[in-house]
Amino acid sequence: MLTRKPKYKIGTLLRNKHAVERGTPLLEQIMIVRTYVIMDPTTTHEGLIVENEVKMYDLMYLGQEGRKESQTERWLDVLIKDKKIEIAAAPD
Repeated sequence: MLTRKPKYKIGTLLRNKHAVERGTPLLEQIMIVRTYVIMDPTTTHEGLIVENEVKMYDLMYLGQEGRKESQTERWLDVLIKDKKIEIAAAPD
């Protein structure tokens, strides 16, 4: 089975320009701290079970006592495309 590399590297710093705390705009910074893959089984209409590979990222919110959250690669792609999150810095 072929697995592709994650699109975003560990250590990539993201910036959420739309975060708000107590009514005040906040430049929230988020760092990718881990990547992993989950297998999501899907059953087709013929009854076949297909394994879908889902790339996951553990994100650490730097301004919120290190709160961690897991998100999919698709979630990150959509927010970056919609300019809600931007890549502030990426490791070489």
